[in-house]
Amino acid sequence: MAVWSGQIYIPGNDTYTFYVASEDGTVDMQINRTDIFSTRIFSDPAEANSSTHLCKGWHNFVVWYHHTTGNTSFVISWANSTTSKQVVPDKNMRTSRTELVSLPLNAFFSYKLGFGTDASFTDLSFGDNITEWRWNFGDGTPDEIYNASTNPTYRYDRVGVYNVTLTVVNGTGGMNTHSESVDVPVKGDVNHDGKLSAVDALLILQMAACGTNIDPVADVNSDGVITSLDALMVSQAVMKGVSNE
Repeated sequence: MAVWSGQIYIPGNDTYTFYVASEDGTVDMQINRTDIFSTRIFSDPAEANSSTHLCKGWHNFVVWYHHTTGNTSFVISWANSTTSKQVVPDKNMRTSRTELVSLPLNAFFSYKLGFGTDASFTDLSFGDNITEWRWNFGDGTPDEIYNASTNPTYRYDRVGVYNVTLTVVNGTGGMNTHSESVDVPVKGDVNHDGKLSAVDALLILQMAACGTNIDPVADVNSDGVITSLDALMVSQAVMKGVSNE
């Protein structure tokens, strides 16, 4: 990700249309803390525009650019009622384009548990020119390697605690790693006390009847829905003294 901030001079009271052109990546832009572009996504060389009314004078601006591949590259142009579209002149900027600052390489992700033993991961990494994302899900399987930002869903074979690692690599060989412990719980343990009990069966019945406060852990038979059958399976497991798969 790159951040560009400073001040822009508006030559007169008018409605200004701002244009941003970029390749692969996302662009956010604010003037006086008002969104001009909000997470505008570019998958190919393209241009987007947005208009706002501004008064004559200097205004604070900031641009966030998160590029997925290649070099940091975007162009900002403007137009108003008297001036045709043109790249914003340097004389109207108190921060030169050459002061674009690249942020350091930083791997990061979040995750959410799904139904059964599924876990969904969201890549939140940033840095200049990331070329490779390596996911290791901590269960002994080989790394999954991608050449673009990817939000994978992974199904574990069994419950347990797994050390999940994401490593990002940039075009110059730089690397950064982030790890988190992912606790895949016992199916049916909806009160999350580490064991199955009659309380879990009752809670699952309530979920099935009301359709509220749904917990994916309640889907004991992994059919994607919470029903009385899931509660029955927990009750049977409790009677047999079983607390895991």
